[in-house]
Amino acid sequence: MGNSDLMQKNSPFFGPFSAATYRQRRHQLLKELSRQTSSDFVAFFWSGSELIRNNDNHYAFRAQSDFLYLTGFSEPDTMLILQSINGRKFSRLALRPRDLSANRGSEVWEGERLGVERAVKTLGVEEAFDIHQVSSEVEALLAKVPQIFWSFGEFPEWDLKFTRWIGKANTLSRGLPRIQAIGDARIQLHEMRRVKTAEEIKVMRESGRIASLGHIRAMKSLRPGRFEYEIASELEREFKKLGASDVAYGSIVAGGNNACTLHYKTNRERLKSGDLLLIDAGCEFETYASDITRVYPIAGKFSPAQAEVYNWVLKSQLAAIAACRPGAQFTAPHEAAVKVLAKGLIALGVIKRKSVGDILKHKLWRRYMPHGTSHWLGMDVHDTGTYTEEKNPMKPVRLRAGNVLTIEPGIYFRKDDKSVPPKYRGIGIRIEDDVLVTTRGHEVLTAPCPKKISDIEALCGPKM
Repeated sequence: MGNSDLMQKNSPFFGPFSAATYRQRRHQLLKELSRQTSSDFVAFFWSGSELIRNNDNHYAFRAQSDFLYLTGFSEPDTMLILQSINGRKFSRLALRPRDLSANRGSEVWEGERLGVERAVKTLGVEEAFDIHQVSSEVEALLAKVPQIFWSFGEFPEWDLKFTRWIGKANTLSRGLPRIQAIGDARIQLHEMRRVKTAEEIKVMRESGRIASLGHIRAMKSLRPGRFEYEIASELEREFKKLGASDVAYGSIVAGGNNACTLHYKTNRERLKSGDLLLIDAGCEFETYASDITRVYPIAGKFSPAQAEVYNWVLKSQLAAIAACRPGAQFTAPHEAAVKVLAKGLIALGVIKRKSVGDILKHKLWRRYMPHGTSHWLGMDVHDTGTYTEEKNPMKPVRLRAGNVLTIEPGIYFRKDDKSVPPKYRGIGIRIEDDVLVTTRGHEVLTAPCPKKISDIEALCGPKM
């Protein structure tokens, strides 16, 4: 399936799904919030504002993911209001009005806006109004309800406004506080986001395909003497060429010992023959992220020592993927991965006179893999949703069909680590795929990206 099957169909302001999909999400959230309270309530979601990069130049805007999930709309300075008052549940949108003047910041300078007049029909909300009226509208709403939902801490400038509005509402009530409860709708919303629908899975599968092809282009472009940033540009060019809107996060392109820095972002060093190159990069396609890590031999062939380490990481990753199935605890893939890595650390002679049981009991593997094996994936690369049960925070949640998670074990032998045999020092390996939990097991959404040594070497080719 090509990306043309998934392009936005409704409007340049909207996508990737139908207005009915976003309306259903809003109605579902209203139902979930209604279960939390017997009183009337109002929930607020802010899209975010543009951020200045320098002088009067802004960073490219992307709406906050919760707001996007509920609207499909990505304009700055927009407020979604979900109301449940007197048994009536509906949604309203406060957004910027049209501005066709020649003033700076207008549509003439910055591009077309949706505007109040078109918002109801285009986005499927029940009402829309000018964002400049939001103060009076919110104050009127707070006079009607005893409970609001607002995510304090995410947008500090709005925290101050809500604090002032709540204080005013309570003062005017002249008795018991008008606002008797303040909740956080993210608890219910993030659980909704954790289970992907068939529509979302289709988009995420395409995001994984595009990211895979970007990595393949990077493999083909490798040769000693190039710079890390050159390879990054090849990879990201392919993402954009195939329809991705952006990278899902800053690409990590780390040659040699740089791969042992987990979030290496400099991407400025020259690639050396005999070293490996670790690339951790994914794209954002139609607001959904992919996340892939692969390791490539810069000169086209893995050395025997590099291949030894690589194959242990690959074995651990395959074991972790096999553990992804509905009903398994979220930690099951990690436990499967570190068990194999423990065997590998013994076989490589890195940990001596210790059994696999000792390594696992005392977490001795953490010196060489100081991170977990998985995180949720979706609209955010580290997506929303809890990892432990609400009623028992010590117990991991169980995987469900529709969950998407990364599987990314690694081994990092820093060149200055004297506990590691010299032939392995400076080798950093991480292998990461995006895995969908299905009703029968799992699907690797990033399967098009090669990870067997023979397949990688065939693509990288001899460079000497």
